[in-house]
Amino acid sequence: MVDRVEPTPDGRLVSLARSGDGRLGRYVSDFIIDCTGLEADMPEHRVLADLLQFGGARRNGAGRLTVGEHFEVLGTESEGGVLYASGAAVAGNHFPAVDSFLGMQTAALDIAADLARRGFCSRLGPVRSVGQRVRWAAGRPV
Repeated sequence: MVDRVEPTPDGRLVSLARSGDGRLGRYVSDFIIDCTGLEADMPEHRVLADLLQFGGARRNGAGRLTVGEHFEVLGTESEGGVLYASGAAVAGNHFPAVDSFLGMQTAALDIAADLARRGFCSRLGPVRSVGQRVRWAAGRPV
């Protein structure tokens, strides 16, 4: 269980997590992805409730998170940082099938394209995908 998350001087994140036997681990990362699923009511979900209460997120007409065209959670932007969400948490926005398997794949591709547009990564495409597959098959780091 994560006790807390702290920023590092270089802009990364340190997660301090306690294991089942009580040991405290320290994990450094560039970003955190919450894949815990959605409780029946958003205030029952610890992360989403916090976003609604303190993070600037707001509910859409269906009672879920309001997102923009690229699935960025509106109201949570800060100093170049963007929070993305997809799946059941954002049902009722511009993409009706977002809580289906194909819908989440489409959302992931939209999010990846937006990250590339913002300069966080390279664009996805067939040439890059083949190149990465060849690197992987040759045992080289991807």
